Amino acid sequence: MAGFFVLGMIGTVCYEVFMRYLLNSPTMWYSDVSYMLGGSLMAVGQALVFRHGGHVRIDVVSTKFSERTQAIIDIFFTVVVFIPVFFMISRSYWGDVALAVRINQTLMRSTWYPVSWPFKAALATGFTLFLMQGVANLLKDITKLVTKGKQI
Repeated sequence: MAGFFVLGMIGTVCYEVFMRYLLNSPTMWYSDVSYMLGGSLMAVGQALVFRHGGHVRIDVVSTKFSERTQAIIDIFFTVVVFIPVFFMISRSYWGDVALAVRINQTLMRSTWYPVSWPFKAALATGFTLFLMQGVANLLKDITKLVTKGKQI
């Protein structure tokens, strides 16, 4: 899914460069579209990065503990901090999507005034996927703890 946003960004940047510098006719929508695609890419991409363990961790401290202790720490912080915070963020974003659809909200960044709900839905989807990946990581940590690190 994140790849589609990257392709969209590449396409819009190429089109805008062509229009602006070769035809001397910049588009009025480029700023909004690049803002929406960039934000959507960030939101959806964070779950993918989390899945592959790409987020910054404090490995200097955690490597000093056994795998079991690391799993306990990860489980604790996932249950106490990660899940509640990202549940509230996701819920808030989905409420914002519903409001944007109901009132036909538009973005006020330029004179184009595009509807905002597709962008807000992409953000809500990204944070929901991030939450779901956190739950998947929690289940992996619990499995690692229960099986004492053995593969099932």
